[in-house]
Amino acid sequence: MADAGVWRRIVSQKSTVSQKSTVSQKSTVSRNGDTDVVGAEARKELRRILLGIGLRENELLEPLVAELRYRGCRPRRAWRLANEFTQQQVADEFNRLTGKASAPMKAARISEYESWPGPRGAAAEGSRARAHPRPTLEVLKNLAAIYRTSWDQLVDTADLAHMPGTEVAAYRAVVSRRTTALPAASDTGFPSGLVPFVGRSEQQRMLRERVEAHLSAGGPRVHVVNGLAGVGKTALARWLVETFEDRYPDGVIWEDLHGHTDGRKAREPAGVLEQVLLKIGVAPETIENDTSRRAARWRLEMRDRRSLVVLDNALDSKQVRALLPEARDGFVLITSRHKLTGLTGAMPLQLDAMGPAEAEQLLVELGHLPTNYDVDAARLVLRTAGGLPLAIRLIAGQIAYQGPDLLGTAAAEFTKLADRMRAGPGDGAEDSLPERALDLFSAEGETLSAAFELSYQRLPDPVLRRAVRLLGWFPGTEITAETLAPMVDVPQAQAFGLIRQIFEVGLLDPAEGGPTGQRYRIHDVTRLFARVKADAEDPPTEHPAAVGRLVRQCLLVARQAGVQRPYEAVGGFSAPPAPDPTGATERARDWLNRERELLLGCVSVTGTDPDTGELARLLGAHLSELGHLSDAEGLLFRALDIAKEGGDRLTCCDIYFELGTLYRRACRYETASTAFQEAHDIATALGDSRLIAASLWGFAEVVRTIGDYDRARSAYSDVLGMARQLENPKFEGDALRGLGHMERTGGDRAIAHRCYLDALTIASEIGDRYSLGWSLWGLGSVSRESGRFGTARGQLDEAYRIGTEIGDHLLRADCLRGLGHLERDAGDLDAAQEYYADSLEITRRTRDPHGEADVLRALAYIAIRSGGAHWRPCDLLHKSLLLYEGMGIKLADQVRAELTQALDRCRRESVTLPDRVQEDLRRLGFDC
Repeated sequence: MADAGVWRRIVSQKSTVSQKSTVSQKSTVSRNGDTDVVGAEARKELRRILLGIGLRENELLEPLVAELRYRGCRPRRAWRLANEFTQQQVADEFNRLTGKASAPMKAARISEYESWPGPRGAAAEGSRARAHPRPTLEVLKNLAAIYRTSWDQLVDTADLAHMPGTEVAAYRAVVSRRTTALPAASDTGFPSGLVPFVGRSEQQRMLRERVEAHLSAGGPRVHVVNGLAGVGKTALARWLVETFEDRYPDGVIWEDLHGHTDGRKAREPAGVLEQVLLKIGVAPETIENDTSRRAARWRLEMRDRRSLVVLDNALDSKQVRALLPEARDGFVLITSRHKLTGLTGAMPLQLDAMGPAEAEQLLVELGHLPTNYDVDAARLVLRTAGGLPLAIRLIAGQIAYQGPDLLGTAAAEFTKLADRMRAGPGDGAEDSLPERALDLFSAEGETLSAAFELSYQRLPDPVLRRAVRLLGWFPGTEITAETLAPMVDVPQAQAFGLIRQIFEVGLLDPAEGGPTGQRYRIHDVTRLFARVKADAEDPPTEHPAAVGRLVRQCLLVARQAGVQRPYEAVGGFSAPPAPDPTGATERARDWLNRERELLLGCVSVTGTDPDTGELARLLGAHLSELGHLSDAEGLLFRALDIAKEGGDRLTCCDIYFELGTLYRRACRYETASTAFQEAHDIATALGDSRLIAASLWGFAEVVRTIGDYDRARSAYSDVLGMARQLENPKFEGDALRGLGHMERTGGDRAIAHRCYLDALTIASEIGDRYSLGWSLWGLGSVSRESGRFGTARGQLDEAYRIGTEIGDHLLRADCLRGLGHLERDAGDLDAAQEYYADSLEITRRTRDPHGEADVLRALAYIAIRSGGAHWRPCDLLHKSLLLYEGMGIKLADQVRAELTQALDRCRRESVTLPDRVQEDLRRLGFDC
């Protein structure tokens, strides 16, 4: 574990005496190689030391494991002892978790798993000793669930030396994912809070009481904090998360609903639901389009979770209602400028302006005022700010930056500004819409404009003031020097200085940093003020020119992301990108991910020029690949509208092809076939043979997946003919591979073998690793079905190796499933089940519902072949059927018949199905 060394150093001084006294005694060695220095008393002492340095009980697990490993424990035993479980308790929980009543886990087997790969019994040192049984990957995952860790933490190098190659590859993959993953805060959307939280003691007390009441007695679970903009609603919500996140073991979900974000449309509940479902790991292909069904899925997934959910910046009750998880053990906090009286049962908490004492405390701390500061001037400033934390922070930033003498100057200038505003109406600029909106944030007859005006006038040069004005037109909520530079039309090096100065005078909030430097958050009141100044000082052409420059800069990056044209992408949507030794493609993709909100804003606020259309198309294709299908679909239709308006039929063809690919990913096969047909019609009208072949190939893939084999075979044959006319070996290989699939599933195996072999030859000649892997997979499948098991194993192993090299998760999952079929046909059902379990893990992690359905069906067959009366096949076939029918796959009819047979078998053998399974089957129309 990464932190083991750190924890050992933390406790080394306090544990020295204990360790010396323990080690000085004669230690005995147990049969599994562990010493008794990790006995109950030793563990009790370790807990005492760790609690003594300030750790809480729920924080002890990982450091305890590190200490036990340091004292000689193998990993599986270390995790069990750290949890204070006996082997019998683990066995009981294992049986409860797996539901394998016919072959229950026993304490003795847990002991053997802890010692593997060591030999059994007292004769272990003898040459004839038998090895302990190996804990399979499925066993390790179940143990990890019991021990509250991940399965790779239960493995050491002694295990890896004896594990099968597929499990070692899985170990490498899980370690790689963990070490390269983004921080958890990025996944939850939780905004960073670098400004200290000051005051609000009464609101803290109230929220603390509400959380404790909810945790202890099931008190109200939905709470609404409402108040003016800038009053500190988000800051209070952030304090709540930082204080109580450890009490909610299933994590924090934070969503900004943009209810009052200037220049941004409030987020639709459907889009928010898609994002939160993706965050908790729901496969995008299984997320339905209907808002009510997404809401029902959200409630179902969250039902048994203890999570802390924050819905920040809500517009109204209608926007929020579908987003409430209705989890009994979850706590929901909503912030809004409005009183959400339409949320029945929600507990309100009105957040008003700060009282004088807390407001002054905030100004003193943020402004770094000395003990002899001008109290009268400070209180005048606070009265002008209306006690709103945002205004106080802005002024305090000025004071901290320029010194405490600014306090008196600021008070005098506030007085002058207040007098001028009270004197009467100003010119047209003062009466602009943004200023009227900003004037809504008032207190004691003063407006926040005074605070912003002071910050603005204090900026030292015209370029910096122009940069502030352009913040009003920036289409995102977070900005960097990299994205400010094109707006202001200055080099990036100069933009670094500009954005830092804007931050230092308090007009930007700090956000979590990125690889290219610090990020800053633009508050909506700051944006409004910037718009007021832009209306007054800039020509009407400034706004479209600035945003146009930003769009062109974003487009330069998007073009580097390696989005392929249809005739380049034929072969499958998992084809790896071309080699990129410079890393430019990967950096561009990372940038698109990081700046997604900005890019969506750019596309939404600009016109219908070709640059906007191209950016929408490239970003849509990129987000489609990542599974953000709702955003991708909207972008592609925006690009399509622009292309149609400009009469660009070639681009329309590209977009229809990408929409077909998107719907294919989403398993919306009928819609996908329509999109590919649209692309084919345009390509035919243009006379572009490459696009005709590409769109026809996409159509063939979709109808083959549905099960319409006649149309698929005809389309593949047409593509093959065109590919040979074009002398395009890639098209030819892809068409041959498709025909191989057709003949293997419903035709002549000999023809299938020849098609796959020809495709393999072409792939080898042109260096197409993707096609090479899938051709080998096809050959391996034909060899297995023909009874040539040895040949099949070699072909599938090689295909799996290629899939691992090129990062093709679909190929890896299908190869594992093929190897499972091989073991099943050879009669080794245990080995088959292990392969299926590994394949299932990949399909769920990579959101492949079709592959998941195939594996579930295969597992059901294993359960039937295993003998004995059990309801498990019915459950597996039900889950498989649900996926097949949701995708419109014709194979669903056959699976429904298989499920009917399994239910009949249960009735004959008097097997009682669990209530949950019966309820699920009734929903599908089965009589239980």
